[in-house]
Amino acid sequence: MNISINHCASLSLILLLLAASGQADDTARQEFFEQKIRPVLVESCYPCHAGTPDEVEGKLWLDSRAGWQRGGQSGTPIVPGKPEESLLVRAIRHADKDLAMPPEEKLSDAVIADFVIWIRQGAFDPRDQAATSPPRPIVREMSDRERWAFSRPVKPALPVVRDETWAKQPLDRFLLARLEAQQLLPADAATPEQLVRRLYWDLIGLPPSPEEVDRFLAAAQQDRQQAVVGLVNDLLSRPAYGEKWGRYWLDCVRYADLLDARNKGGEGDIVDAWRYRDWVVQAFNSDLSYNEFMRRQIAGDLLAQKQWNADNVIATGLYAIGNWGNGDSDKQKVYTDIVDDQIDVTGRAFLGLTLACARCHDHKFDPISTADYYSLAGFFFSSRILDKFAHPTQGEKLMRIDLVSPEDQKRRDELTAQIAAINAKLNEGLTPLSAKKENVSGKPELISWSQPGIDNPSLTVNRSDQPVAFSTVSLPAKSLSVHPGPEHSVTVVWRAPVDGEISISAQLSDADGNCGDGIDWAIRLKDQTLQSGTLANGASAGPIQLKCNVQASQLVRLTIAPRGDYVCDSTRIDLQISHAASDKTWKLSESVQCATFAEKPQEEAFAFFRGDGETLRDAGFDEAPLIAERNALTAKFPEVIKCQGLQDGGIPETRYAGFHDVPIHVRGDYRRLTSVQPRGFPKVFQADSPAMEGSGRLQLADWIAAENHPLTARVFVNRLWQHHFGRGIVTTANNFGALGTPPTHPELLDWLAVTFIEQGWSVKEMHRLICTSAAYQQSTLASRETLERDPDNLLFSRQQRRKLTAEELRDGLLCASGQLDLTLGGPSIADLNVLRRTLYLTTLRSDRASYQLLFDGADPTSVVEQRTDSIVAPQALWLMNHPFVLGQSRKLAERIQSLPNADNTARVQELFKRLYGRPARPEEAAVLAAFLEQQTDPAKGWETVCHVLLCANEFVFVD
Repeated sequence: MNISINHCASLSLILLLLAASGQADDTARQEFFEQKIRPVLVESCYPCHAGTPDEVEGKLWLDSRAGWQRGGQSGTPIVPGKPEESLLVRAIRHADKDLAMPPEEKLSDAVIADFVIWIRQGAFDPRDQAATSPPRPIVREMSDRERWAFSRPVKPALPVVRDETWAKQPLDRFLLARLEAQQLLPADAATPEQLVRRLYWDLIGLPPSPEEVDRFLAAAQQDRQQAVVGLVNDLLSRPAYGEKWGRYWLDCVRYADLLDARNKGGEGDIVDAWRYRDWVVQAFNSDLSYNEFMRRQIAGDLLAQKQWNADNVIATGLYAIGNWGNGDSDKQKVYTDIVDDQIDVTGRAFLGLTLACARCHDHKFDPISTADYYSLAGFFFSSRILDKFAHPTQGEKLMRIDLVSPEDQKRRDELTAQIAAINAKLNEGLTPLSAKKENVSGKPELISWSQPGIDNPSLTVNRSDQPVAFSTVSLPAKSLSVHPGPEHSVTVVWRAPVDGEISISAQLSDADGNCGDGIDWAIRLKDQTLQSGTLANGASAGPIQLKCNVQASQLVRLTIAPRGDYVCDSTRIDLQISHAASDKTWKLSESVQCATFAEKPQEEAFAFFRGDGETLRDAGFDEAPLIAERNALTAKFPEVIKCQGLQDGGIPETRYAGFHDVPIHVRGDYRRLTSVQPRGFPKVFQADSPAMEGSGRLQLADWIAAENHPLTARVFVNRLWQHHFGRGIVTTANNFGALGTPPTHPELLDWLAVTFIEQGWSVKEMHRLICTSAAYQQSTLASRETLERDPDNLLFSRQQRRKLTAEELRDGLLCASGQLDLTLGGPSIADLNVLRRTLYLTTLRSDRASYQLLFDGADPTSVVEQRTDSIVAPQALWLMNHPFVLGQSRKLAERIQSLPNADNTARVQELFKRLYGRPARPEEAAVLAAFLEQQTDPAKGWETVCHVLLCANEFVFVD
């Protein structure tokens, strides 16, 4: 590295990082087409625009790429990259009634938006054949590639190689044999300085300190291979290892800390996602066997029922953090979308298969039928991440699970029963709502009554001739509403001033339909319930018409009780009681308008009270002893930690409540159902479906995690290989199907998979095997002949130079400045300036402009198999100008300047060792020394030096 320090040279050094541009991700575009575009074309366009020439309208075929490229009578419908110039967009928007498609019913805005995105991104279309060609049968002769993927791996014999000295691990022989067959040689071994830096970044995502580099170099001089083995073992034992490799797994499962900036931390948000993240980190650190790692994520709640372990329940958070679009008013569609997301992540993360492509039709490329999809769907329709569906106008509230052991639950039940008995005593009498408040919410026309010092239960009266809105409540003119408390009902009492038959007329309606859980109501006389019911959120009841006989002074009671969470459950009441014999009528709405209302609740015809019963208490009734007893019992409750995850049984109050097999949804539409598919596994695997317990997820987990499963071990060891070598043996790590890339070394992948299982599914043992191999320890440099004949490194003829990930870059900056806080776990933090590892920075799914995404962090909306690797100008600008980088440069400069008994030459050497793991070369040291001598402000000079070196290729890339 030749350094000439001035402003222009600094900029040039930084911009050297950023010369390339990213490439389009065909896999993502394929998935978008299959999930968003093809189903709509089949359902809404094929009826008129597929088939024979006599059947096709406007001579426009939309059943193949060639069809729409050829165009029809009105011209070419799609202009790739230009949706606003595309006739298809104009047609589906119904902008021109003569072009409107479909003509009967316009597509939804969301579907139209999908088509606009598709065309803007180039209208990727893999359909080479028209829909009229014979369909590809699911039961067919499989290709050799498919036969390999769906057959159990068998451990092959180690290949014979000419050079018996190169291999350090058996896996090396597979690579060397291929190289020798091509008459190529592997690259030279990396230098010890390169290797120690590579191992640190690869295994723990942090750079080595100068002292750690020196220790490794000294050990490597004695025995390089033994030094590598010792360092690998050391790094695998550090907590930072789980943070580094746990993040890779989080990429695969569309991890986010929060969903949307508009509802951050709300009831519909994934507020407990961090517990799942911490579980993943701990699983890697403890070397939890990978088969158990899978079982706990798929069915941890069921394992916890057999032997309590709260962590197993947390592990099912995998399914709660899904990306299914909370907020749709069509709740049945929401359910199908949740299940589809769960099938998708199960298929791609664990099996390397795009199972979700069979939701609307048989998989176009892999031997997965729609029947297979709905057999799998039964497992997830029989499970839930929601307690219930919200009102159609509201988003869903994700279920939060109490992590309580059976022993603690028994104790909680006992305490709950004791508290319920006390509440019953508090609630059995009628305590007046005596605390009057005027000018409620700044509205002079509103008056409320409650108990002293307590907001609810309460009564609110609108005494004006106009409707009044306050908070989220709306009250018509001359009306009233009541609101129960968290533990107490609110009761309106009519004290009978007459004997004989009375007529009761009541009307109830939700005064706050935007939220809440509704209320329970009952009309009672003495110990008799005359009529009762439930008022759902946003609903009304009545008119309720009753007749009964009363004696003077008896109490007719209309009680409103909380149902679930009492918040947002204001209820409007219109109550009228008539006595025909005296021709008298008492109207509640008129009584509450009286200026003296509630001054003498024991004497008035209508009055409002907390609780229920026939005993009228004075306002001064002493509840303190009972409340003190209740508080003491409440304090004894075991602490409850909550998480979000999966529970057995479908969502209550839906057709799938409990456990059910699922019918095929024709074209993915829940309104068009055909044959029911028993829960089971895709037929291509030829696996018998066992008897299902509950949802059957435990049986699903056992099948996926079985030693004889064809894909599970292959898929995971391929991921490990990918992260150690820059690309997998199968490049498409999430897709081992027909559209994925064939394995470059199938025998090696099978050997690794079987070895993985033989070693107890130990992830750390696989790291040891790979990192101590000769292949891993190669240099990134190769001969000219190798570069010409293996330009894409498909033979793994050399190591892959790689750019630091977003997490590594920021963590490396903090490490260099000595600021990094290595505290493990806990809720995420939104502040970029926090000193924690980047793993703990909040990932907001809706934020498309975050630091992480700028530097190619995992897209939290997707199951990411490999991150995009871009080098673009905004990254350079961030490194040059962002206050965070400037701050770390300043701290690093202070750290270097504080070295005792050191001159500038010694400080430069320390700086290079700390950033690059090597000493400065003479020419580098000379340039920096000359620059520093010219500075009138030494501190500023050192800041400049540190900033430039932090932005250089050698810091940002790993050899």
